[in-house]
Amino acid sequence: MTRAVRRRHEAHVRASNVFNDYSDAFKVTAGWQKSRTALAACVTEARRLFARQEQSIQDRRAAAEQIRAGRQSLRKGIAVIVKVGKLVTVDETTMATLQIPRSVSDVELLACARGLLNRVTPYADSFVAEGLPPGVLQSVQDRIDRFVAAKDEYAAARENFTAASESIRRTQARADLLVDALEAIVADTSEALPEVLPILRMAKRVGPRTQPVAEAPPIALRAA
Repeated sequence: MTRAVRRRHEAHVRASNVFNDYSDAFKVTAGWQKSRTALAACVTEARRLFARQEQSIQDRRAAAEQIRAGRQSLRKGIAVIVKVGKLVTVDETTMATLQIPRSVSDVELLACARGLLNRVTPYADSFVAEGLPPGVLQSVQDRIDRFVAAKDEYAAARENFTAASESIRRTQARADLLVDALEAIVADTSEALPEVLPILRMAKRVGPRTQPVAEAPPIALRAA
């Protein structure tokens, strides 16, 4: 959550609290109550989206660690096949030309691992005869699958974060409109309740104060 988003949310919370605290004085129309309830719903929705955004960050970190570990594990599996392959000759076809990939992208690493399995699987018995543990080829296939799954989880986490961020933007834009509309109603009826307008304007301020604000009657504003 950026500082600007957090401060904007805090302003919406404070403004919603003011409207709730003075709700009895403004039960003028069902429409006003509808807007007040909608603002409270925006605040609740923003909190839910913040949690979703944080969860996506945690999911992305977990997936990144799985990718790191999977990359190392896959390279180890490739290495053991390639090194044993230097001992294998089948029908005058040598496997000594197999190579361990150096600095390559994940896409290239996966392509290399898949190509290697395609090349050596028909000769699995010959590799086992030269010392390759019988389950290694299947193990490498399993590592490929886990690596791909981790990459997919990482991409999904990023997409979820972006989607949550966009939803937060829309929710806060909606909250801004509701605060403005409700404030206009307060301003129109401020003669009946003159202390509310300065309290509201102080509450809806986004970010730190840049200038002193006139002292207003005390009111308990609940925290976000």
